[in-house]
Amino acid sequence: MTSASPEHAWAEALERMESELHGALAKVDPIPWRPPAGLGPIPEELQERAARLLEAQLHTIRYLEDVRQTTARHLAAVNSVPRTEIGPHPVYFDLIG
Repeated sequence: MTSASPEHAWAEALERMESELHGALAKVDPIPWRPPAGLGPIPEELQERAARLLEAQLHTIRYLEDVRQTTARHLAAVNSVPRTEIGPHPVYFDLIG
């Protein structure tokens, strides 16, 4: 059995990373990432693809952080509403302000 070329090994690693990135946005349970062993330096012809993938990952991290912060604010607002009311008084929740 012959070993795969560096280009093929790197292409497979990038495909796996791209798939995991799409999974993060699709709410798929993430699989812990393990760097592939023995890839060596990235081939020149795959450097642009790797750079695009890195930019997409950074964009996704920023997006998910925004979503996390928005969710935290929503939870704080929900938690600020008293859990028990004395008497049958309605409780209004301001979603806009």
